[in-house]
Amino acid sequence: MAIEPAGRNQSLAPRFLWLGVTVWSGDPDVEPTVIADRSPVTLARTMAVTIQEMLEDSDAYAGATEFLQSNPPPQDWVEPRDVDDWLEALREATPHPSFSFYRVPIAGGADGTNHGFVNRYLEQALREREQALAEGPSTRTSEGPAMMPLER
Repeated sequence: MAIEPAGRNQSLAPRFLWLGVTVWSGDPDVEPTVIADRSPVTLARTMAVTIQEMLEDSDAYAGATEFLQSNPPPQDWVEPRDVDDWLEALREATPHPSFSFYRVPIAGGADGTNHGFVNRYLEQALREREQALAEGPSTRTSEGPAMMPLER
């Protein structure tokens, strides 16, 4: 029986966790939706499906019906680029719901997460996002503040 060095057959813990934040309206009392995943591709798809379902189920979003009719539904998304294209079309079509992605480093604690660092990072990212939303669309770039590009 061969003895393997520690960690060789164990899956390595990810060094980063991807967070997606969806802001549903400009009302600060409406809580954003935060979704986390190890894969930026899976995260983007989950966020897009969540947003798409909310647009279908709510009359709160002006132009949502037109947007959904002019963009392919989730069952037609084959490649990761299809999801990216849908999200970018949403960004161009309406200020809300809006979304952003964050790559958060993780390391440390018993579960692999340095909770203090992650909490500080998230607080800072959400503060920056709130500040950018308060500034209005005329002062923001088209990619939005604190946007981390998805890596494939």
